[in-house]
Amino acid sequence: MISAAARLRRYRRSVAARAAAGVLGGYVVASLVAVLLTRVLPMVRLEAVITATLLGLLVWPPIVMACFYVRSARRAWLGVLTATAALGGAALLTGWRL
Repeated sequence: MISAAARLRRYRRSVAARAAAGVLGGYVVASLVAVLLTRVLPMVRLEAVITATLLGLLVWPPIVMACFYVRSARRAWLGVLTATAALGGAALLTGWRL
């Protein structure tokens, strides 16, 4: 039988993992959205960067919310890492260099 203290520690670790996935992973995803949109928007470069940055920041809060919506912290990290890989790959295909 698991003690109450052990359950509390497990719960706190789960919340911390979800918060890290949402905040840190969400930041990376938002940045990659901005990079990708900057590359594909048919505008003057300065306007494309500003527009893409603002649109990228709109993506961040739903990612944080989704990390707490899913069943486990593992699924939250899986979703964030999948989005990161997909957006990073798409950005690299458009000619973005690290």
